[in-house]
Amino acid sequence: MVMDFLAPSEPEEKTTAKNPWKILIVDDDPDVHEVTRIAVAGCQFEGRNFELLHALSAQEARQVFFDHDDIAVALVDVVMENDTAGLGLVGWIRSELGNRFTRLILRTGQPGYAPQTDVIMKFDIDGYAEKAELSRTKLITAIVAALRGYKLVMSLETNRRKLKQLNTHFAAIVEKNALSDFASAVLRHFNDLVEQPLDCLLCGLDSLPDYGAYDRSNIRVLAATGIFESKTDLPVDVLDDDVIRKAVNLCVDTQVTQSLAEGVALPLVTRNGMTGALFVSMPLKQLEELVGSEVIQLFVSNVSLGYEKTGLLEHIRDLAYVDRVTGLSTFSGFIETFQRYAAASTPLLVVHSDIQRFRVIVDGIGDDQAAAVLKKTGHRLSQIFPDALTIARKEKDEFLILLKGGGANRVQDIVARVEDAFQDPITLDDNQMTLRMRLGFATAEEVLSQEAEQLVRFASIALNDVRQKGLTNHAVFHPLMQEAAFERLRLASLLTGAANQTEFFMHYQPIMQAQDEKIASFEALMRFRSQSGNFLNTARMIEAAEASGQISEVGAWMFKTAFSEFSKFSGISDTVRLNVNLSPRQVQTNRIYKDIEDAVSSAELPLHRLVFEVTEGLFLSNDQVTLSLLTWLRNKGARVVIDDFGTGYSSFSYLRKLPVDGIKIDRSFIMNMDQDADALAVVKSIIAVAQALDLSVTAEGVETAAQRKIMRELHCDYLQGYLYSKPLGEDDLAGFIQEAGSRGFSFD
Repeated sequence: MVMDFLAPSEPEEKTTAKNPWKILIVDDDPDVHEVTRIAVAGCQFEGRNFELLHALSAQEARQVFFDHDDIAVALVDVVMENDTAGLGLVGWIRSELGNRFTRLILRTGQPGYAPQTDVIMKFDIDGYAEKAELSRTKLITAIVAALRGYKLVMSLETNRRKLKQLNTHFAAIVEKNALSDFASAVLRHFNDLVEQPLDCLLCGLDSLPDYGAYDRSNIRVLAATGIFESKTDLPVDVLDDDVIRKAVNLCVDTQVTQSLAEGVALPLVTRNGMTGALFVSMPLKQLEELVGSEVIQLFVSNVSLGYEKTGLLEHIRDLAYVDRVTGLSTFSGFIETFQRYAAASTPLLVVHSDIQRFRVIVDGIGDDQAAAVLKKTGHRLSQIFPDALTIARKEKDEFLILLKGGGANRVQDIVARVEDAFQDPITLDDNQMTLRMRLGFATAEEVLSQEAEQLVRFASIALNDVRQKGLTNHAVFHPLMQEAAFERLRLASLLTGAANQTEFFMHYQPIMQAQDEKIASFEALMRFRSQSGNFLNTARMIEAAEASGQISEVGAWMFKTAFSEFSKFSGISDTVRLNVNLSPRQVQTNRIYKDIEDAVSSAELPLHRLVFEVTEGLFLSNDQVTLSLLTWLRNKGARVVIDDFGTGYSSFSYLRKLPVDGIKIDRSFIMNMDQDADALAVVKSIIAVAQALDLSVTAEGVETAAQRKIMRELHCDYLQGYLYSKPLGEDDLAGFIQEAGSRGFSFD
């Protein structure tokens, strides 16, 4: 990686007071001290004055070394208290004090006491001269040469020490996986490296740029110290100092060091586009003197590597924990948040939600626009639940909301909040869509569990219960729901198991004209039989087919078989019709049009001989897909009736607006009306409204002559029930048709 730190520009730097070079004079002759002071008076080296320290004996010199740990040069007399006092001091400095840096110059007034060569080598002595030889020029020359040596060894020591620090710092920095933690660690360790607090900025991107190109507006302050601390997390463009702001931006753009009087901006250059800059409020030259240019370069190189690595980790984390469509958490992020709060024994409530008939929205506006709907839905959920611990998109149109459990988040309150929030339509270009959300709830109190996957599964089971029954927009998990779900799975496996595992066949129940008891129609009813010959519950098998997504295949088989068999019935007039039931899930599929057309074409059966029965719950949301199908059927000549009328959300007012020809009163009212005045009153009301709207009325569950009498008196149009016949197989049906057509045949 190429790092360009040395900018060609040489801006004017602020003058700073520099510490003087400390020079120790060790000599038992006071005149030597005075002469030396006069000789070096006014001298400077690299802009730093000389500060003289004095000791009249080796013992005094030891104390001076204890008091000053930054003595650059020591001029030591060999002979003082005794003939070897100077050499003893030198040995003490190097060996016992452990000072390897102070440069030592030996002086003597007695030539016979010159140190041997091995002593000079052993104690790293920089020079030796007789006092008589040391003229002012030679003395200053010797001192300057020694200062150069001191500067060199101190620079090497500083580099060694700083490099050791860098190793420690780099290990501490690169272990940070969050960008904010990484940035804070960088500035903290840089201040440790400089060994003084500085005003610093670490600026850059907080996410990997798309296609390697970054937007200047996305460059922000990742971390800051000193006077800049309040700017953390803000865009670089809000920095008050124009000079610093421009220098940082230029450093980021050009990836070249920008040196100022106020400080220096050092570029962070990476291979993945995570460009950035480290600004330090100290001129580059002064920084290099304190730390060393190589150390600075290595530090910034390490920071760049760490920045690149952390940026990639943040990007990977975003891919794992941030949903690209909505900006919400992903399911993985949801689980992580759940586990964090569960570990703290926080009571939790999971809400699993979806958009009713979202598939219809996708078909109508396309995938791209549907993604925008999901984004707006997620945003609205975030507004509804500012107290949510997290909100995640699970898949497709499904959302998970994690809330604190307990009284603060009661189920009914949550349902009310969602209903109120989605009263307002979502606007998308010129389209406005009113969404209806379905909700499934699970709490640790109800299931005695704090495991994320299990609680989410329970909330999903509750949501599926809402989808399956279609009676309300929410449900709270109960263990019985899990048993029902398992039963649906078992039954669904019978539909998809080995060949001939489950036998499909049709039964037909006659529907009679009330007044003359002639055959008006037959209702086609599916039957299921296991390989062992046992009949399976029809309602549960249909429910399992809906839950497993097999209802279209089952429905297509029913159309084809029933239409074909009905077309071969003999002994009935062309006015007799066939009633078939439509599943709510089946109605929502696009293939139902083709399934019906293929079946009538194959059976050569005109559509005007068909009656399609639908439950009233199908009309609750005034869904256009359902209305379009029923309108198409009626335009083709078929009839549409509402089955089990009175058991759901019955409303007489909506009947006149629907594309239907009649209603079937649920058997629960018919069976009790001769003994229950309330049931009879309901039946009378239904028939009166239906007649006012010119709708035909069929009574289900007629089992007694008394019930038949009441329905005739109320002018009900059609009767169906065991009084006439139970559902019959194709073979038994021929006998019923023959007997029903015989003159004088009685159903009493």
